[in-house]
Amino acid sequence: MNTIKTLLLTSLSIFTIVTTNAQSFKEPVAFKLKNGMNIIVSENNRSPKAYASFTLDAKDFEGKKAGVVELLNAVLNENVAKNSNVSFKDNSGKLAVATADLDEALSGMAALIQHASINQQNFNTAKAKLLTSIKAKDYDYDQSVNEESISALSLSDVKAFYAEVSPEKTYLTIAGDVELNNAKASAKKAFGNWATYSNQESSILTK
Repeated sequence: MNTIKTLLLTSLSIFTIVTTNAQSFKEPVAFKLKNGMNIIVSENNRSPKAYASFTLDAKDFEGKKAGVVELLNAVLNENVAKNSNVSFKDNSGKLAVATADLDEALSGMAALIQHASINQQNFNTAKAKLLTSIKAKDYDYDQSVNEESISALSLSDVKAFYAEVSPEKTYLTIAGDVELNNAKASAKKAFGNWATYSNQESSILTK
């Protein structure tokens, strides 16, 4: 439960920057999809938009290579279309849209996460952009994200880490101007068919 509270507070601190009049939230509701993905929904009808945050459960990735999460984020951003409302940074993917667009946008975000194109070209571009940003010090990255750690990572490192990401190791927070049942339906539609890690392994072994 502490993990849920931490994720919720972190997400909502970002979501409510532009909603100074939104002083109260309904009690957050937490549940799991059948594939094990953790979902948290917090309704706030004073918010101007609907927000979603996709986050990895840190305890499931404690042995990860330094900087690999942020480099994967950079690669995922190379998959994002221009003018998209989705971005990946700081161990998470974030989405902010009009409430009416949440269902479609969340499905698009899920598709990016589940079917990312991770090839040499995207990797090289993402790595170069991330290194440039680190050198310019234009963002306050985690201490593990530095020139040395990013330079040491290979395409195979990112692919191997990406292969370990599965629904039971993740959280999805939906907040803002949302209605609980609609948010649940959108989450299920977007991420409900995502295979668990064990099913991913079985699929690979049978190919």
